[in-house]
Amino acid sequence: MRELAFLNKNIRIVIEDKREEGKKATFHYEGGIRSYVEFLNKSKETIHEPIYLEGQKDGISVEIAMQYNTGFSSQLYSFANNIHTHEGGTHEYGFKIALTRVINDYARKNQLLKDSESNLTGEDVREGLTAIVSIKHPDPQFEGQTKTKLGNTEHGRSPNRCSLKRLPVIYTKTPM
Repeated sequence: MRELAFLNKNIRIVIEDKREEGKKATFHYEGGIRSYVEFLNKSKETIHEPIYLEGQKDGISVEIAMQYNTGFSSQLYSFANNIHTHEGGTHEYGFKIALTRVINDYARKNQLLKDSESNLTGEDVREGLTAIVSIKHPDPQFEGQTKTKLGNTEHGRSPNRCSLKRLPVIYTKTPM
């Protein structure tokens, strides 16, 4: 229930056990997936405030929240229509490609990488990253019966476009 409340920022989920007086749980997170990233990083030393991006194109709604911490491992969770796509899919792949491209472009433009140096890899860029990629689509195409991987090709382009348009502006305002 908590995950659904994070994924739908304007929803309040109340569960009450009528068998026991006062046994009630409420889940509501005004920050949505931004709050989810903060929740996942609560025991970690973070480097900056969470970055939140949202956009819509061709009926596909995209939300991305991300925050770097001082750790080495990354946590990337992707969702399609509130279904956790454990195996990723085109929407997660699109985000990874866009993030790597934007950070490499930023590093080159600001001379953090020399011309003779090779680009940072996706693994380099995601080190210490906690991110949530959530899309909403009227007709998602999942691979397999378990719905753990999204297969629509337009889903890969949507997070990619959302990230590519807004991340350079954010990195200019808040360099890492």
